[in-house]
Amino acid sequence: MNLDGTTATQTIRRARFRAPPPAVADMLLSLSEYQPAPDWPRDCRALADHVADAGPFAIILFSEPLSPEHWRRRSHTVMRRIELDSELDETVCRCFDPELNTRMAEWLRDHRDPGDVHLRGLVREYYPQARAILRAEYQERYPRAWKRRWAERGYLRPRCKVECRRRYDLPPPLGLWGTDVPQQFYFMRRSGTYERGCSTSSGSREVHSYFGLAFLELMRRGVSIPCHILVYDKHNQLLLADTLPSFALHAGAMGSNCAEPQDTVQTLMHSARTVRVIEDDDGSGILEVQVTAPRTMEINDRNHKSRTLRVRPYP
Repeated sequence: MNLDGTTATQTIRRARFRAPPPAVADMLLSLSEYQPAPDWPRDCRALADHVADAGPFAIILFSEPLSPEHWRRRSHTVMRRIELDSELDETVCRCFDPELNTRMAEWLRDHRDPGDVHLRGLVREYYPQARAILRAEYQERYPRAWKRRWAERGYLRPRCKVECRRRYDLPPPLGLWGTDVPQQFYFMRRSGTYERGCSTSSGSREVHSYFGLAFLELMRRGVSIPCHILVYDKHNQLLLADTLPSFALHAGAMGSNCAEPQDTVQTLMHSARTVRVIEDDDGSGILEVQVTAPRTMEINDRNHKSRTLRVRPYP
């Protein structure tokens, strides 16, 4: 945050978060009809030309960590049973994986292995060595009971574990990725397409950079791009923090994984309205959303009436 009077900050406190009003709720339900955008130009200004008449709008989605009291509730979580290899097979892979992969690659040059029959045979060749390694680990892990545990031969049996994941009861595509990392969605209403930007992978960072810069370019051209700021709270409730009449950006990873010149990125970001959240000290919840814009850009309150804002330093 600049302190020289060139930027201004609008604060949306948690008390203003609310259930989406009917118009926004209807829009969210319609998102399930959108499909990922087909091939698009890897040039932000060409991309801006590409989507200029497509009725663009954006959604920024923040998520709070699930509250601890909900982790044992099926209404808030999804339980999944995962099959695991036996301890012996796991030891083979852990200790002999490079050698095993080399031998398997040589075999596949001239053969096929439907059903992994040859692979399972190779794994069994390493059983004697893996047993010796695992036996020594049992002696260290269970110094008083290793003989009994080893005699039970449990290390030969396949295992399973139950994984508990948070339930994301969000309209698609908002809930498809199941992450608490901030996400920004770019929608093209007339073409019924969308893209998702995030910092979790190189592909999502690329999307965020190109579409974020393209939407900023459209904003510079005077194209109206509404932006909805949503919060998926600690109780799995979707709340609307605010709807901004013009485009705003979550700036994380902006400009990475793209071929745009840095001067282009800096020029467009100089006029960007950016959004971030302020969390509790322990990171368990969101206290407020801050929208920061250049002083020359109008910042609107929830009734979209202009107001004068004093500059506030970031904590």
